[in-house]
Amino acid sequence: MAEFSIRDKCKINTNIEADTFVGIQCENNSFSVHFPLGFRLAENDKELRKDILLLMSTIASTTGRRDSEMVDNSFEYDCASFPFQAYLNIIYDFYARGYFKENEVQYHVSKKGKIDWNRTIKTQRPYVQDTDVFYLDFVTKKNTVSENELTTLIHEYCVYDAFARIGWLFTASLPKEPRIKFNKKMFRSVVREKMLHTYNDKNKILFRSMLAIIEYCGEKNAAHDYKYGTYRFEYVWENLIDRVFGIKGKENYYPKTTWNIVGVEFDVVESVDNASLRPDSIMIYDGDIYVLDAKYYKYGQYRNPAFLPKSTDINKQITYGEYIAEQDKFKKIHGDKYKVYNAFLMPFDSMKYGSSGYAQRAGDASGNWKKNDKSYEHVQGILLDVKHLMKIGVRADMDEIAKLADMISQYL
Repeated sequence: MAEFSIRDKCKINTNIEADTFVGIQCENNSFSVHFPLGFRLAENDKELRKDILLLMSTIASTTGRRDSEMVDNSFEYDCASFPFQAYLNIIYDFYARGYFKENEVQYHVSKKGKIDWNRTIKTQRPYVQDTDVFYLDFVTKKNTVSENELTTLIHEYCVYDAFARIGWLFTASLPKEPRIKFNKKMFRSVVREKMLHTYNDKNKILFRSMLAIIEYCGEKNAAHDYKYGTYRFEYVWENLIDRVFGIKGKENYYPKTTWNIVGVEFDVVESVDNASLRPDSIMIYDGDIYVLDAKYYKYGQYRNPAFLPKSTDINKQITYGEYIAEQDKFKKIHGDKYKVYNAFLMPFDSMKYGSSGYAQRAGDASGNWKKNDKSYEHVQGILLDVKHLMKIGVRADMDEIAKLADMISQYL
């Protein structure tokens, strides 16, 4: 594997025109890594490799992709069909355990083979004739030497392919070349058979990963070009914000509308519900409700007012807030004294602008059709550090919720 500079392979998206892909791609055996708007790259190659793994794990965990599963280009978030997690699993497992070797003894009910009398007595029905007891079927140990050797050869192929594609994340060296040529039908049959007869959790993950790689290697152009990532990072941004700050059951806060349609006979009315307005996330802190709208906008990068949310978004947020503040059903849940706040959450690099924390207030928006004397009638613009959010974006974080709530509410 040729030496190269990791930094030269990394770039930050502008999110302008076609520059929207976030992830890793390889074209003509040359790879590049595309980070989202506002991401801050580390200073050295060791930390840059961690940045890349953070990016990949964020995409995998927020786009609904199951580990080691092939997904085609019709995927909801436009996530390219390269089984990156499967390749990572293969490399991690290889570093931990080396090449696959069978450690499990397989038992079968058979009339031939080395008999395991203990299992036979416990599981098989004996037949009694006079004073004699005998068995027609036995539990035997299956000789799997040749099968195990074949599984090892297939594993060698997968390990080599994994290092050839993404091994640069770990080392400049390649393992030994595989001793077997690729045969999708045969590889798949052997690995599936192994999956059916293993009870070892590590081996289950290994075999699923091997199968994903076998499926991918059988695809057209798989030998050279691949992509893993998304053209719609705004969905990832929304998911991260909802995961860190949001509550479960946010659909209970969706404002709804209905058409009452008059039929041919004027006394006949048909009610048709429209799709609900859906805020990205609902945060609750200290009894108050915060309506959060994730905006993967360019303002945090360029500080140009043209890149701030427009009137449509602002008016929609005010509607969300008014609905939650005025409905009696929410007063029954939250009492009479709760307040409702609104905020747009946009990405930025906190160090680029010398921020003292991972969040920064950009200002607030309001509508001239309101008196603007209610907390929800002022929509706060908050910038969140992209890299920080990706690092903590695993589950709800009460410290982060408290900090964000304070930043939103202190100006009202």
